[in-house]
Amino acid sequence: MDKIKILILYEDIGTGHKRTAMALKKAFEKRDNVEVFVENPLGEKFPSLSYLTTRIYLKTLKLTPELWGYLYEMERDKIERRINKLIGISVYTFIKDYVLNLKPDAVICTHPFSCSILSHVKRDLNIPIYAILTDYDVHAYWIHHQIDGYFVGSSEMKNQMNLMGVSDDKIYVTGIPIDEEFYVKKDKFEVRQKLGFVVDKPFILVMGGGLGLGNIKKAVNVIQSHKDLQIAVICGLNKNLKAKIEEIADDNVSVYGHVDNVHEFMEAADVLVTKSGGLTVTEAITKKLPMIIFDPIPGQEERNLEFLLKKRIALRIKDIEKLDKKILDLLSDRKKIDEMKERMEEIGIYNSADKVCSVVINNIKNDALKV
Repeated sequence: MDKIKILILYEDIGTGHKRTAMALKKAFEKRDNVEVFVENPLGEKFPSLSYLTTRIYLKTLKLTPELWGYLYEMERDKIERRINKLIGISVYTFIKDYVLNLKPDAVICTHPFSCSILSHVKRDLNIPIYAILTDYDVHAYWIHHQIDGYFVGSSEMKNQMNLMGVSDDKIYVTGIPIDEEFYVKKDKFEVRQKLGFVVDKPFILVMGGGLGLGNIKKAVNVIQSHKDLQIAVICGLNKNLKAKIEEIADDNVSVYGHVDNVHEFMEAADVLVTKSGGLTVTEAITKKLPMIIFDPIPGQEERNLEFLLKKRIALRIKDIEKLDKKILDLLSDRKKIDEMKERMEEIGIYNSADKVCSVVINNIKNDALKV
C-alpha cells in the first residue's frame, strides 16, 4: 500500500485545538509509512477573518461571558442548524479545493468549524472525515450525518451522542488526545528540584489555559501571602497578564509565559488552580493532579466542570477571596486527595492519540481491501 497521508485541521481559537492536533501528529509519525500534515488553512487564507473571530471571542468572554454561555446552550442540541449559514461559498470552495489538492486518505478535525465545512462538501471529496471533541460535552455544532467517526473523552459523551442520533459504530471512546509526555511518570521531587523549587513546601500551580484567561491576578494576590506555599503561575500567550503578575508577585511566586514543559509542572505540583478547559483538565487527570476550578467560561467549560464535579475529581471555588482557605483545607486532607487521585486513575484514558491513530489507519486499510 502507498504511504498513508493524514490531514489534521485546527483553528486558532484558543490553544487546545492545536495542542490536540500536534499530539496526534506526534503519534502518527511514530507509525511506518504515514505522512502527516497539520494545517490551519482558513487562518492562512483568510487571516483577517481568523483574527476578527478570535478577537470577538475574547472580547465576548471578557465583557459579557454570560452571552457566550447563552449562545452555547441555546444551540447545544440543535442538530444541522449552525455555522454553515454564516459561511460564504468562497470558503466552502477553498476548503474543498485545498483538501482535494492534498489528496489525503483521511481528514481529522479538532474544531467544529472545519468539521462543519467539510461535512457540507463531503459529497465532492470521497474522503473519510473524523472529528476530535476536545471537551467533555457534546455540542450540536459537531454533529453532522456526513462525518465518518467521532473520538470522544468519555462514555457519557457517547451516550449523549446516541441521543443526538449518532450510531455506536461512529463513536470511539479514546479519551482526548494530549501530548505523550503527560503519560510518562517521573519522581515528583526530582522534577520539582529541576524546576528550581524546594521539595518540602507545598507547590501550587496556577494556570489560565493557553490564553491566560480568568482572574489569575486576583487568585495570586489571595494565595501568595501564605509564605509556606510556593506558587508557579503560567500565563500562556498572554504577555499582558504575565507583566501584571510580575508587578504584584511576592518572593514565593514564579511567573512564566508560554512553556513547553507543562507536564513537568503538573508532575511537580500538589494542587492545580485553573479554568476547566478540556485539554488542561485532561492533562491534570492523566497526572492525577487535584484541581480547584475558578472562572470557567460559560458554555463548554461550565459543562466540563459539571463532568469533573460529577466524577468528584475537582473542587470549585466561586468566591476567589476564599481560594487560600480552599487550598489549605485540601492540602490538609490527605484522604480527600488520595480519593481524588484514585478516581482520576479509574476514569483516565491513556495513550489517546495512539488509539485515534489505530482506528483511523485500520479503517483506511480496511477500506482499501474492499476496493
